[in-house]
Amino acid sequence: MAVNDTTQVSVGDEQMAIHTSRPDSEGKSPAIIVIQEIFGVNNNIKNIAERFANEGYFAAAPEMFHRSGASIDIPFSETEKAFAERGKLSSDNIRDDVQATIDYLKNNPNVDSSNIGIVGFCFGGMVSYLGSTNPDISASAVFYGGGILPRPDAAEGTPRLLDSTADAVQAPIIGFWGDQDGGIPVSNVQEIESVLKSKGKTIENHIYEGAGHGFFCDDRGSYNENAANDSWPKALAFFAEHLK
Repeated sequence: MAVNDTTQVSVGDEQMAIHTSRPDSEGKSPAIIVIQEIFGVNNNIKNIAERFANEGYFAAAPEMFHRSGASIDIPFSETEKAFAERGKLSSDNIRDDVQATIDYLKNNPNVDSSNIGIVGFCFGGMVSYLGSTNPDISASAVFYGGGILPRPDAAEGTPRLLDSTADAVQAPIIGFWGDQDGGIPVSNVQEIESVLKSKGKTIENHIYEGAGHGFFCDDRGSYNENAANDSWPKALAFFAEHLK
């Protein structure tokens, strides 16, 4: 059984809640930071953290929307509200929140601080990609990370996050994508991989036929059982290789 808890950490002048789930055992565990979708740290994200804890990891899910209030949980139907919330976050905010979570883990007696990974979904997938540039992160799993490259319908001249960050990537990355994702065409996935590999980075991508955005979340209409069931053991094997 996993032990679930919530703690508060400081991010500048703000307080951020981190939901944690850890093995009910003595000793130190490798850690995985679990980054939310644009809907907040909801039951789905907490359940994923608990699944990692049941696999022997100390999982930590920070509330990235803490600047707008505590315990923000936006219904899946309210995408406009969710995108507006995500739009309030700058790249510096995101890096600060991830670093605060890392600092918390490094000072936690239950955590093997030399083995910290990160996983994220949707918006969180982009955060997980950014996490791969942090020297404290040993492995990064990206589930349909939006915003690494602009969407097909993005305005001309939209900044390309990949171009400004690829050189700084230092952790190995595994990516999971759906070929029916309207915001992340397969060509984007291929470009992310080719750019990173051209710079000597380690990335392994899995693209699921018939799967759309959000395929891992079984609370959403976009849930794809085959893609979810195939990607989970692959993610576990990836973290086992790099964190254990």
